[in-house]
Amino acid sequence: MHVVDGVEMVDVREAARLASRSPETIRRWVWSGKVHAVKDGTKLLIPRREVELQAVPEGGESRSTMTLAEWIAVRDERVARRPAATPGASARDILLEERYERGYGAGS
Repeated sequence: MHVVDGVEMVDVREAARLASRSPETIRRWVWSGKVHAVKDGTKLLIPRREVELQAVPEGGESRSTMTLAEWIAVRDERVARRPAATPGASARDILLEERYERGYGAGS
């Protein structure tokens, strides 16, 4: 653990452990601006609080609490509710819609 200007900071490896993600995902968060980071030599240091906030979705429930069976049930329900595909919809459109639903919890 490091403290920079009174803020508890963690390195990429520790951030990955805290968020139950890979170190590469943490680096992507930094590169995309989802979390801020400062460099200490060759290390990236990230505020621990930002990692914790990114690790838990807005609903407050960690993504790891859903079992595979629960995920399949949710997925089947979404497929059943989905209207017939729009004529001419591309695979890209369908993929973007699915990502949007996963990210924003459409229907929740």
